[in-house]
Amino acid sequence: MKNIRYAFASVSYHKKISFSIGVCSAIFLFFSTSILNLIDIEKTVFNQVHSYITNSDYLINYQKIMKLYSSMYLAILILGIILIARLFFISLRIKEQDMMKWRIMGFSNRFIIKQSLLENLIPIIAGIFTAAVFLLVCQHTYEFFLIYVRPLISDVTGIRRVSFFSSSVLLENSPNQIANLTNNTHFFTVGVNRLPFATIFRAFLKNCLIILSTSTGMTLLLTYFSSKKSIKVFRT
Repeated sequence: MKNIRYAFASVSYHKKISFSIGVCSAIFLFFSTSILNLIDIEKTVFNQVHSYITNSDYLINYQKIMKLYSSMYLAILILGIILIARLFFISLRIKEQDMMKWRIMGFSNRFIIKQSLLENLIPIIAGIFTAAVFLLVCQHTYEFFLIYVRPLISDVTGIRRVSFFSSSVLLENSPNQIANLTNNTHFFTVGVNRLPFATIFRAFLKNCLIILSTSTGMTLLLTYFSSKKSIKVFRT
């Protein structure tokens, strides 16, 4: 309880750096979850039509888009981890005096590391909570954003979208008296009208685990070396 009370007091005192960590965490979660959900949309559409596809260009196009999304996701992960690590490093530099005071007061190295971990995780958790509330409350807006940005990404990156079928195939939205139905005629709906919340939550949870695990590891590593440095300074 003492660690938690001190951690909240420190987060409240160092508002700017704590707010920056929280905001970066929320932005990272939004964009990384968006990329994973774009991948889910592409897979859903492909699974709906793959047994009817007669245009080989679509398969090539699908593979290009999936590789693009995977590359974008990896880039977001790397940039997010680097940015958060940088903020953690700045945070420790700001709180060096606090660490010296704790050591003078007789607190153990274990206490200092635990304290630093809590102070970094609190804004991270706040960012996770903010992103989760947004995705829950604004789910329809989020889905509209994904549907809107999906063709834009292809246009910007130069990946031309192609039709599912060759030009010799007639696609009817609904049967009518004029349509000539045969055994090879198929009627089906293509598209994603709504992204299930379970799909959004699964992608969001994956990114939460990534940011929490990497944040914990980075904090422990940075605090350990910073604490060893403060011991040397304290002894001299």
